[in-house]
Amino acid sequence: MPETETVLALTGLAVTAVIWAVERFLPGRKRIGYRVQMDTPIGMNPQDAHSLVQLRLLRQEQEISDATLALLRIENDGSKDIVRQDYQEPLTVEFTGRTVLGVEVPDANPTDLISMLTRPGAGLRYNGNRLHIPKVPLNTRNHFKLLVLLSGTDEAPAGRGRTQAGGEVIVGGFLSGGRIRRNTQRWGPRKSSLALGGLFIVLVGLLGGLLLSTPTPPARAECATGRLTIDGSTAFAPPMQEIARQYQARCPGAVIDVARSGSLSGLTNLNRAGRATRSGSPSFLAMSDVPAPSIYGRLQGERVGVILLSLVVNERTGVDNLTLDQVRKIYDGTYTNWRDVGGNDLAIHVVGRDAGSGTRRAFETTVLRRSEPGVVSSYDCTGKDRDERARVTRCEVNSTTGLLDTVDRVEGAVGYAETYAAAKRPHVIAIRLNGHEPDIEWGQQHEYPFWTVEFLYSYGHPADGSLAAKFLTYLNSDTAKNVMRMYKHVPCADDRSLSASVCRP
Repeated sequence: MPETETVLALTGLAVTAVIWAVERFLPGRKRIGYRVQMDTPIGMNPQDAHSLVQLRLLRQEQEISDATLALLRIENDGSKDIVRQDYQEPLTVEFTGRTVLGVEVPDANPTDLISMLTRPGAGLRYNGNRLHIPKVPLNTRNHFKLLVLLSGTDEAPAGRGRTQAGGEVIVGGFLSGGRIRRNTQRWGPRKSSLALGGLFIVLVGLLGGLLLSTPTPPARAECATGRLTIDGSTAFAPPMQEIARQYQARCPGAVIDVARSGSLSGLTNLNRAGRATRSGSPSFLAMSDVPAPSIYGRLQGERVGVILLSLVVNERTGVDNLTLDQVRKIYDGTYTNWRDVGGNDLAIHVVGRDAGSGTRRAFETTVLRRSEPGVVSSYDCTGKDRDERARVTRCEVNSTTGLLDTVDRVEGAVGYAETYAAAKRPHVIAIRLNGHEPDIEWGQQHEYPFWTVEFLYSYGHPADGSLAAKFLTYLNSDTAKNVMRMYKHVPCADDRSLSASVCRP
């Protein structure tokens, strides 16, 4: 009998270990874990911080006698990176029986998550007893902490989620392909009190909100000073501007200007700058949606990521899905009215990009499988004011923004643009192609056809230690990868999402 009990006990332990391993390491598992590291009244002297004076907290000139301070840690403790599109419902934190007065982000890994969480207009917000957390990408083991000032107490009986201050803390949300769970508490009461003493040192006052000092991040190994110009793709310019902003915030003394003249224009400008520089590679990089032409033999390119592109239409067209054959017949003039493809009785107006556009090259290569007809019959796509004999009403614009402005304005318009930018326009619809929507996980599906690889080119090899060289390295960082995912791009640095043939020569 003792032997049987021993076998059963060992079997139980083995089953538990297997369940834990499957839960933790199952491929593709997405999971956000959270824990309340501290939740303590602060209207008194902590027992372990006798040297601190009593705090008198004010809000709108009224004393807060029941203030509490909570510290939450939220992390990706699963086995797969989490992108913004994985959040079917954003995270919320509910403090039962209390009111949120203010919130700060005292710590995050990577540190650039702090700016994503606190961005004006799109960052953390609170209302009543609930804190709303924006959808931020979290690579495996990334985390951030929230320091929350609250008032009020909860007199409900102790139970699951109960913390030191007596209030219940509930984290909600919905994660596609995964789950959100409370992790085991790692701090004891005494450590929480000691930590509170340390936080009091930086909590200098309160008047209508929470005021905390945020130290300037120290200079890092990837930092360099100087000025760098990045020019080219209008489709990739928005995420590149954000990556450049993050780098400048991280590295004081670096100034990065991002222009958007178009892929081929950017390559031409880089080649011209390189030829004019006798001392080596200029402080200039070029973004391109297509490989550089062979005439630019001195340019060296790195594959940065995959851009998802969309065929876009004005909402009045009445269509949300087209086959590739229908798209080709729209562009060659076979179809001239949206009713020909099951839409509304509305004339088709084609909005194209100029010949220097990398997005146009990608559209011709992956969707049309031929050159886009170059006849321009209209100045603004509202009528055939340039060529009344043309079968198709077609105009050309020189940027992603210009194309989306036109499709947003002209009823019956159709064009193509970067997916993230298109989603922000109220009257523009990114349609499905052959029934498939643009998907950041396209690398596993190989079904959505309209995408392109983004290149970043230098003239020769940038000098070691230069701002250009350091910035190219920074593009492989978690911060840069998270920014690209935020804009619905797939980073080439993330080998788990892409096949080797896509991001490698």
